[in-house]
Amino acid sequence: MKRDTEISSEVALIWNTANDVLRDIFQRTEYPDIIYPMVLIRRIEGVLIAKTDELKTQLESQLAKVNAETQTQILNSKVLEAIKFNNTSTHNTLQSLADEGESSIKNNFISYLNGYTENIKIIIDRSGIRSHINKLAEEKILFTLIKDFAQIDLSPQKVSNIKMGYVFEELVRKFSEANNAEAGEHYTPREVIDLMTHMLDMDEKAIKDGQLVTIYDPACGSGGMLSAAKEFIEEKINPNAKVVMYGQEVNDKTWAVAQADLLLKGETAYITKGDTLYEDGAAGEQFDFMLSNPPYGKSWKKIQKKVMTASNGRFDVGQPRSSDGQLLFTLHMISKMKPAELGGSAIAIVHNGSPLFSGDAGSGESEIRKYVLENDWLETIVALPTELFYNTGIATYIWLVRNNKPAKRKGKIQLINAVDFWKPMKRSLGNKRRRIHNGIEGSGENERYVEANDQIKQIIDIHKTFKEGQYSKIFELEDFAFRKVFLDLEETDEDGNPMTIEKEVTVAQNKLDEILVVKTADDKKRLAELKDKKGKEGEFTFTMNAESELATKNKTADTSITIRKTLDGNKLGLKATINVPKIVKDTEYIPWKDDKEAFLKKEVEKKWTITAEEKGYEIPFTKHFYVYQPLREQVKVVNEMAELEKANLDLMLELGITL
Repeated sequence: MKRDTEISSEVALIWNTANDVLRDIFQRTEYPDIIYPMVLIRRIEGVLIAKTDELKTQLESQLAKVNAETQTQILNSKVLEAIKFNNTSTHNTLQSLADEGESSIKNNFISYLNGYTENIKIIIDRSGIRSHINKLAEEKILFTLIKDFAQIDLSPQKVSNIKMGYVFEELVRKFSEANNAEAGEHYTPREVIDLMTHMLDMDEKAIKDGQLVTIYDPACGSGGMLSAAKEFIEEKINPNAKVVMYGQEVNDKTWAVAQADLLLKGETAYITKGDTLYEDGAAGEQFDFMLSNPPYGKSWKKIQKKVMTASNGRFDVGQPRSSDGQLLFTLHMISKMKPAELGGSAIAIVHNGSPLFSGDAGSGESEIRKYVLENDWLETIVALPTELFYNTGIATYIWLVRNNKPAKRKGKIQLINAVDFWKPMKRSLGNKRRRIHNGIEGSGENERYVEANDQIKQIIDIHKTFKEGQYSKIFELEDFAFRKVFLDLEETDEDGNPMTIEKEVTVAQNKLDEILVVKTADDKKRLAELKDKKGKEGEFTFTMNAESELATKNKTADTSITIRKTLDGNKLGLKATINVPKIVKDTEYIPWKDDKEAFLKKEVEKKWTITAEEKGYEIPFTKHFYVYQPLREQVKVVNEMAELEKANLDLMLELGITL
C-alpha cells in the first residue's frame, strides 16, 4: 500500500493563511494557538461532510419523500450513528459561515462550535480556539480566517490519516523554527512504525476471531503508532480481532489531534490527557503490545518530586539523570507488561544513544539496564539510520523488550546494525532526509512492489533469522556487564621504591599487648608505665609487632613505634605517628567475564588493593560493528596533494595571478 506523504501544498496554504491573516495582530508565538485548532476543525468537518454526502446518496429515495426538516433530522441521526458525532448547528460548515457574511460571524462561529456533539466539543475546547474568538472578531479577521480555511481541502479523500499526521507535524516544526523554539514532538516516520510493529512478532500470535488485543503508547502524540499497529493486526493477522487502543499525551493540542483522529475513524480507543510520568492514565492496566517514541534529551528536573511521589513502584529500580528522563518511559511500559504465565507482553520503544551507555556503575541508568538485562527482557536493539526522523538527525535505536522471549532467545540479546538501510528522500521533511525503503517503486499505474528493494523486510528477516552476520551480532547477557573496581595504589618514586607519608594513629589501650613486642623486664616496666593512668605523660618507644592489626591494616613497614601518652584526669590518650605507603585512588573497568585478578596484574603496574567494586551494564553498540579502515599509502596521499597543488597553480595562471 502506498503511503502518500507529499504535504507541501496543504502546509503552504495553511502557513500562508497564518502569515496573511494573523500578522501584526497576533504575535508569532500565538499563531499555533489559532492555526492548530482551525486545522483540526477543518479536518473534523471534512469527515462530517464526506459522510453526510455519502448518506445523502444512499438515502436519496427515502429523503425525497419527506420535507426538508425531516430530511435534516434523518441525516443527523444517520451521521451520528455512522461516525459517532455530528453538528446540528444551522450553519454546520465553515463555508456556510463564510457564505452568511461578516456581520454576525462571531455568534455564528460560536453557534457552529456549540453545534457539535460533546465528544467533539471537548476536543475543540482543549484545542484552545475559544479563548481567541473575541480578539479575532474585534480585529475583524475572524471572517477572513474562516473563509480562507473553508478553501483548504483536508477531507479524508484528499488527505489520508497518515498524511494528516505529517501536515500537523510539519506545522509544528515550521512554527517552532519561526519562534526559535524546539519542536516538542518527534513525529515517527511510518516506515519506523512498520518496522516496530513487525518486530513485535504480532504475526506469530494466533489471534482468533473476536479475540481482545490491547495496544498502548504512553507518549502517543497524534496517535500514529496506535493506528498503524491496529492496521497491521487487521490487515496482516486477523481482520476480525477486537483491537482496543490505549494512549496518553501531555500536550493539549496534540491530544486533541489524536482524540479527533481516532474518533473520526470510529476506533475503540482511550486516550488520556496528562503527563504519563506522574499522572498515569493507565494505572493498574496491562497490555499485550506497547509501542512508543517518547521524548529524549528532555529534562524532568522540574517534575522529579511529583514523578517519584506518583511512582507506585514504577521507578524504584533507578532514576536516570534529571536532564534526560527517557528511560522512565521504558520502566513505565515494563510495569504494564502482563505476567509471562498469562501470555506476557512485548514492547518496542525508540531511544537515542544515551540509554545504551550513559551513567556509571551504580547510576540510575546503569541500574535500569541491569534490571532489564538480568530479568532477560531485552531481546533486540536495532540501530536506525540518521536523518530518519522528522525533527532530529541524531542516531536512534529501537529497543525490543519482552517477558515472553522464545526459547532460542532466552539469555541472548541481538544487536542489528541497520544504519545503512536507507534511501534518500526526493524532498526533505524537516530534518528527515532519508527513509527506510518499503519496496514500492514508481507511482500511480506504474506503482509496483520490488521485494529486493524492501529494506524493512530485510531488517525484519535479519531479526527473525536470529543468526550472526554482517548486520547482526548475538550476545549473552553478561557480555554487557562490567565491574567498576575501586583501587588503592601504592605510589613509588622514580627508582620504583615505595613512597611513604606520616600518619597519626590512635592506639587502643586494650590492643597494646598485641601491637608491642614485650620481651625484657625493662619492656614490661615501660609498658606498665604507659598504661598507668596516674603516672607521667611522655613518649615510649617499643618494637612493633609486624603482624598486629595496626601494622597490617596501615601497611606500615616500620619496625618500631613511639607512642605519645597524654592524661586528662583519668582518661588515657595514646597516639603514634607511623610511616604508611602513599596511596593514590584509582578505578578500573573490567569486563564481567574477565578474571579480575588477572586483569589487574596485567593492566596495573603499582601495588594495588581492591577497596570496593560495583556491577554495571552498558551496551557499546558501535564498538561491536566497528570495521577498521587502514590508512592509505603515503605515496598515494603525497601524489594527490601534488596534483591538487598543480591544479591550483594552473587555476591562478588562468586568472593572471602569479606568486
